Amino acid sequence: MLINNFRDTNLFHTTNVFFINISKDLCMNLLVNKNQILIAEIMHREHPSSPLSTASHKTPRERFVAAVQRSHLRARAIAHHIEVAAVNVGASQFTSSVHSGVGEYLMNIAIGTPPQIFTTIMDTGSDLVWTQCDPCNECYPQNDAVFNPAASSTYQLLSCTNPLCLELPSTACTGANACEYGYGYGDGSITEGYFSSDSVSFPASVGTVPNIAFGCGVANEGNFGAADGLVGLGQGPVSLVSQLRNANIEPIFSYCLVGIYSTSTSPLLLGNASTVGIAFTPLVANPINPTFYYAGLTGITVNGAQIDYPANSFAVNATDGTGGLIVDSGTTLTYLVQEVYTPVLEAFEALVTYPRVDGSSIGLDLCVSPPSANADYPNIVYQFANGSNFEVPGNNVFLLVDPPSNTTCLSMAGIEGFSILGNIHQQDHLMVFDLAAQQIGFKSVACNTL
Repeated sequence: MLINNFRDTNLFHTTNVFFINISKDLCMNLLVNKNQILIAEIMHREHPSSPLSTASHKTPRERFVAAVQRSHLRARAIAHHIEVAAVNVGASQFTSSVHSGVGEYLMNIAIGTPPQIFTTIMDTGSDLVWTQCDPCNECYPQNDAVFNPAASSTYQLLSCTNPLCLELPSTACTGANACEYGYGYGDGSITEGYFSSDSVSFPASVGTVPNIAFGCGVANEGNFGAADGLVGLGQGPVSLVSQLRNANIEPIFSYCLVGIYSTSTSPLLLGNASTVGIAFTPLVANPINPTFYYAGLTGITVNGAQIDYPANSFAVNATDGTGGLIVDSGTTLTYLVQEVYTPVLEAFEALVTYPRVDGSSIGLDLCVSPPSANADYPNIVYQFANGSNFEVPGNNVFLLVDPPSNTTCLSMAGIEGFSILGNIHQQDHLMVFDLAAQQIGFKSVACNTL
């Protein structure tokens, strides 16, 4: 096993988190555009039904401050990951300081025949799919029983020569030619075990994806919270979305996030759903950070006025991996490189004249206290390559933080090195991540009506 050697190494990766329940009614229609799809629902970590919800003992302000802190941690983790990845180009390891249990959403997934159901972290910033497995030599506590390979008629160990085994950042080979993996996170959390394959489905859903490669973790410890494992939806070959080809499902997924305070869930689609009305822009390659989804940003307007900023502020540097705009559902805030964020902030400061509130304790730069919670705020429009415009309405640009005082804050921050389009700005947009055509799409939609 890798366990004795792995814990002293720096094989770290980044995570994004989702919580998913499946709607059986939605899943009855599995053919859209003659292509099979699977339809699920994603749930924010603060949703009333989420096991991670802190609503019973935290005020809305405290919950928002915690979300901001997680967002800042996530942004710092990605920055560290890019920095270390650039140093280790061509090496079989990379590092990140992201906390494995930090994220905004989680997911239910069923593995095996008959299916065994697990609550997992869904991570659009990593690729590996894994869950805790029996016999679990060193496992952290979880609410569900660990996966029992012996109880699944479709479970198989993958060999060391399997192409997907060769794609993992750290592996070893047993005497029986079984592929072992080691995967770590920057907070010291780790998973190690056997790289395997089995059928994957979703609870209460019709349809099964066969032969999905995943990590059967027998030595796992760290900050995974109540999750039974993780599901990677990045661009790499071992991610769940990349492996959809096993069931003749195109490697595409999409979601539509409801408001952060909504009691509704959000839909998630795996496969090629209808693209009517979707505006697409090409994905931008970053050879240093290939798992994340980058889009080419060409301009920004605030309340219709074009923002002036240095040219190439959003260009990806192929040498060190810096630059670019990451579309990331696991980051709450939107971060712009400082040379762009400063004029954007100044534009909002000039337009929003409500009484100022000190936002330093919240971790944000612009907070106000309007006379009404229904106050109006200016919008922001992100202009992408191919002429696609992504409009964020004022009520997603400024978010109510403290209902008793009507304190409302700009859901943006400055950063060095790269930019992130966060999940608040993505709310009420159908977001499409198309690995097959190497493009990302979006459409303004009232997500709670879907």
